[in-house]
Amino acid sequence: MAVKTIDEPVIFQKVTAYICDCCHKEYTDDFEMQEFLCYHNTGGFGYVFGDGVEMNVDLCQHCVNKLLGEFMKFKKELED
Repeated sequence: MAVKTIDEPVIFQKVTAYICDCCHKEYTDDFEMQEFLCYHNTGGFGYVFGDGVEMNVDLCQHCVNKLLGEFMKFKKELED
């Protein structure tokens, strides 16, 4: 089978930083970025922010701890 090809440039976007919606700090470190809490929701009937409203929030792990830490539950790691 004969195949004919051409090279075409490809343009893509790469995430280089996350910005926390709470502290507004910009994080570029991969380890910090992977710990972000990124939440998206579309409200239904009776949603406190409005019916059909889309809500997004991006929080760094430090702000998650500060704002939600006391409410979070964690599983203990299994012992060997």
